[in-house]
Amino acid sequence: MKGGLNMIYSRRGLSAVVTTLIIILLSLVAIGIIWVVVNNVLQGGAETTEIGAKCLQVDIKATAANCTGGTCTITYYRAGTGNDVIDGVKIVLNNGTESDSSDEAALDRLATKTATFTTTLANPNSVEIAAYFVDASGQQQVCAAGTTVTFS
Repeated sequence: MKGGLNMIYSRRGLSAVVTTLIIILLSLVAIGIIWVVVNNVLQGGAETTEIGAKCLQVDIKATAANCTGGTCTITYYRAGTGNDVIDGVKIVLNNGTESDSSDEAALDRLATKTATFTTTLANPNSVEIAAYFVDASGQQQVCAAGTTVTFS
């Protein structure tokens, strides 16, 4: 009988060790999953902050805008602030109720460009222009509009 009791106690001891190891293993897996989620959130926040800082240094201004018969001509320039290379310029036409946008190529510092494009927007009366950067996921992150110009 004595051997039988030792066998029962030793099984209980083994069960407690296995249970403890399983709990430790599950805790490590949970910590790993939480770390991956937190790390992704922190990296995304850092990228957004970096793009926001770049946007503060970019100064793009529309100097002239004209639309005739669906063909619009917008002249804009980039002032001498900020050395960051922008990925492009977004031009948004407005008529008060609707808008139409066009993406234009990047613009170097102190450069002027005239963009001509066709729109289906009826009677556009103003244009907004802003730089944009492309983030790590390939999405455009548009800066706050540089200027709004009313058509002459």
